[in-house]
Amino acid sequence: MYWYIEAFKHYADFKGVAHRQAFWMFMLISLLVSLIIATLEILTDNPGWLDALYSLITIMPFFAIVVRRIRDTGMPIWSVLVILIPIVGMLLLIYFLCLPSQPRAHLLNPRGEPI
Repeated sequence: MYWYIEAFKHYADFKGVAHRQAFWMFMLISLLVSLIIATLEILTDNPGWLDALYSLITIMPFFAIVVRRIRDTGMPIWSVLVILIPIVGMLLLIYFLCLPSQPRAHLLNPRGEPI
């Protein structure tokens, strides 16, 4: 639950990095919450507004953590745009998100300060 809350605390932070554990724990908890909401909607004959609202609430933290995760792998931020390629793009993005973390040297300016 810690990583899920941290993702919401940094929902507009597209700088920095997100480690694999932080990303995948956020995804796992988001999936579980979505499943619980979908189950409640099915049981109560609700048309799906709660799930749509939850999706709107989590879209910014999701994009932010994906960008930070891509940065943590050492890949350029533009690698996220691979998602625009039908079918293959989704698989490539998942592959990129599974890559191990890289040393942080690429996140420092020439004076050794964080970018």
